[in-house]
Amino acid sequence: MKYSTLKWIEYVQLSSIPLRKLSAEKLPLDIASGCMIDYLNKRMLLSVFHATGTEGNWAIELRFVKGKGTELYYIGALNFLAEMTIGISEIRNIDLSYTEIPFDVYSYFQELTPNGELISERKRTVFHPNFEDIPTKEELYGFSGQILPEFISDMNTLVVEHNTYPGLTYDRTAGDYYVFKLPVQHPGHQYFQGCSGAPILDTKGNIIALVCSGNKEHNEIYGISLNKFKVALDITYNHIL
Repeated sequence: MKYSTLKWIEYVQLSSIPLRKLSAEKLPLDIASGCMIDYLNKRMLLSVFHATGTEGNWAIELRFVKGKGTELYYIGALNFLAEMTIGISEIRNIDLSYTEIPFDVYSYFQELTPNGELISERKRTVFHPNFEDIPTKEELYGFSGQILPEFISDMNTLVVEHNTYPGLTYDRTAGDYYVFKLPVQHPGHQYFQGCSGAPILDTKGNIIALVCSGNKEHNEIYGISLNKFKVALDITYNHIL
């Protein structure tokens, strides 16, 4: 099903799951993005390795509750992939990370007043992908995520901006990555930091890739191909040998 423009932008807005890297005291240190999928009769969180790394101190931000603070679901360390070629000693990390989470875990997109009163609340999307979709030059694509984190020490909380980036076009495939062109001039990497791991969607709502990096000079966004690495999830969770 192809969405109307406004419905699609809203769908893109709800697609990204906010992730938080925590200190030993459970205070937020950094941010990243991910997406939730139901696949192989399991619920999974997908993100990218360069953002989540190997450390086990990550959590999903679920929602803010006035008087209680921000609710989190702790996921610890994520699984990641590496590639080794026979005859070559070097091991190459693949920019994909993932973990299983319970079916009752949901994250919520909220609009809040400056004093924490709830204006509106919507569930963020849980996808049901088949991983067969690949990008075409005729389609448009979009992603969203939280950026520009600022830690407010008096409140022990992290303030972020949420941006939605629609109107990307597919340009080419480069190794593990799909390369998309931005519809406007690249504003600078600081306006995408925190979006790493966010799903890149077509106008039918299909996940095509996860945001990995960008190129300001060439006005590009790179996304790791999910079609190519579906097999990693199949092996991990479906015992394919």
